[in-house]
Amino acid sequence: MYYYSIFQQLFKFVPGYRFEKSVEKHSGGLYCKHFTAIRQLKTILYAQSAGKDSLREVESGLLMNAGRMYRLNMEAVSR
Repeated sequence: MYYYSIFQQLFKFVPGYRFEKSVEKHSGGLYCKHFTAIRQLKTILYAQSAGKDSLREVESGLLMNAGRMYRLNMEAVSR
């Protein structure tokens, strides 16, 4: 049986097409090659929901949960 995680439920409130349209409108991803705007949003939401205080905590948390993030199309961020 498949269950949605709380993190996946957060993303249901953010329509992907509207977010991408807004990024294109404001040229948010103009010079971005690897760390895209949607990836940054997912990382920020993870940090807020997990209560992470520093970049090192965010990085280590994403590395520890890398196997669980595949359904969200997330990868661990590097320094």
